[in-house]
Amino acid sequence: MRHAVGVVVALFVLGTSVALAATAGDAARSASVFRALPRTTRVATQHYTMRVTISRAKGPTTLDVRGRSGPGLLSVHVGMSKVTLADGTRVPGPDGAALLDGPFLYLRAPSSISVYGGVRWLRERVATLSPASPVLHSLHDMSPAPLLRVVGESRATTSGMSRVFHGSVAYDDPIVRNALRHLTGGLEFRALQLTAWVGRDGLVPRILLQGNTSDRSASLPLTVKLFAFGRPVTVTPPEQGTFMDKQLLGLQE
Repeated sequence: MRHAVGVVVALFVLGTSVALAATAGDAARSASVFRALPRTTRVATQHYTMRVTISRAKGPTTLDVRGRSGPGLLSVHVGMSKVTLADGTRVPGPDGAALLDGPFLYLRAPSSISVYGGVRWLRERVATLSPASPVLHSLHDMSPAPLLRVVGESRATTSGMSRVFHGSVAYDDPIVRNALRHLTGGLEFRALQLTAWVGRDGLVPRILLQGNTSDRSASLPLTVKLFAFGRPVTVTPPEQGTFMDKQLLGLQE
C-alpha cells in the first residue's frame, strides 16, 4: 500500500500585438478577457477538461485531466496516454483519481489496482493536512485555476474578433512556471503563445497554450475547456470496503 500511495502522489505531483493605431473600442474589447477572469474564478460550480501533449521525435505523450468542482467538492481523474520506454517500446500510461468530499480526501491507486482485496482508495481527513501539503498543491495544479492565472499574466489582446484573445506569455514569469511545472513534468517551454476565448456570458470557456523547448526538441499544445458553469455538482464517495484510512496505516506527510 505504501508503494501505491507513493505512485498516486507522484501522479498528482507528476499573437497578435495591438497596433499603435488601435481604437478605443479595440482597447475595451482587449480588456474584456481580463474582466472575464475574476468572474470565471468566482463561479461556484464547473466541469473542466485539460489535455497536455508533449510532442517529441520518438512520439507524443499526452496527459488528460477531467474534473468537476463545487463548494467543498472536487473530483479529478488523471490519465496518461501510451509512454515510450528507453528501448522505444510504447506501453499504456498510468492513471489516477482524487476525490474531495467535504472533510475527506480520497486518492485512488493507479489504474484501479486493488490492494488488500478490494481496497483501491486511500482516505484522509483534510483537517490533518498541512496548508503546504503536496497533495493539496497537486490537486490545485490539476484544476483550471493556475491556467487562468497564466491568462492574467499574458499580453493577450484581440484584433477584429472581439471574443478571441491572443498574445505572448513570459516563460520565466514565476506564476507561469508554477502553473506549468506539474503539468509538463518540469520540462520548460519557451516562446509561449496563448489564445483565450470569452463567451457571451462573460466567462472564459477555453484556453490554448503553445510553446517549444529551447532546443526545439519538444513542442507543447495545452488546452483547457470549462463548461457547465453554475450547474449542480455531486460526487459519490467510494463504498465501504474499497478505501482505507491513512491514519490507520501510520502514513504521515
